[in-house]
Amino acid sequence: MSAGRLRFIHISDLHILGEAGMRQYGVDTAEILTRAVPMIQALTPEFVVASGDLVGDESEAAYRRLQRLLEPLRVPVHFLMGNHDDRPAFRRVFRPQEAASAQPVTESFEHEGHRFVLLDSSQPGTVEGALGAEQLAWLEAQLSGRPDLPTWIFLHHQPLPIYIRWLDALGLTNGEAFLAQLARHRQVGVIAFGHVHQARRWRYRGTLFLAVPALAFQFSSVRQDLEVTQESPGFRLVEIADGVRRCSLHFLDGQVEPEPSDLAIPVYVR
Repeated sequence: MSAGRLRFIHISDLHILGEAGMRQYGVDTAEILTRAVPMIQALTPEFVVASGDLVGDESEAAYRRLQRLLEPLRVPVHFLMGNHDDRPAFRRVFRPQEAASAQPVTESFEHEGHRFVLLDSSQPGTVEGALGAEQLAWLEAQLSGRPDLPTWIFLHHQPLPIYIRWLDALGLTNGEAFLAQLARHRQVGVIAFGHVHQARRWRYRGTLFLAVPALAFQFSSVRQDLEVTQESPGFRLVEIADGVRRCSLHFLDGQVEPEPSDLAIPVYVR
């Protein structure tokens, strides 16, 4: 990895709703984000990546509410789409300079000697995810263009099964094509995603796969059918200094969980 110093935060699955007082699974998601924003700001990240399910009802009103809730953050926020998002509504609020099209929302940028590639695995009208041929071609160009830079890839849906039946039915449907493409680009060090509403971490074919907790309600990591737990919402802080990456999970109940080094993370077995 590069020796560049870097500090950023990964959040996902905010599920903001369009009307005040609305709840999802009994949870006031806007209240959670209101508490999370000052915690995030206090950690002084250089940017935030929000990896999908930004809203819970696909409404423009929800995006406008999200925009207001994020205003106290004084750092850039890079957004991805999830299965509860609406591309045109998102663009009308967060990218008004663009046409409000239904085309995938993608982005890539470089920071302190690292490259970040943000994919759009959402499929309008469905819950499961996919990366279309055009998007895979775009990804190939991004990776081929800078093979020298350590690279993070973000998407919403899990590209590897987590062995929770109902969630794996709603994962990335063309994960094999995505994984085959990654195998040709050894600079990709981390794949980070949300969607599963729980923390997960594995090593697979030399790449680290990281699922982040939801910044809303959490799903059981052991039950094979949908169950919302009482676990605290959270997010991941990533710090890179002198070529060493350190990650920690920060929960809204005040707990901080340092994550293990790469060699202590289990190898994913298929």
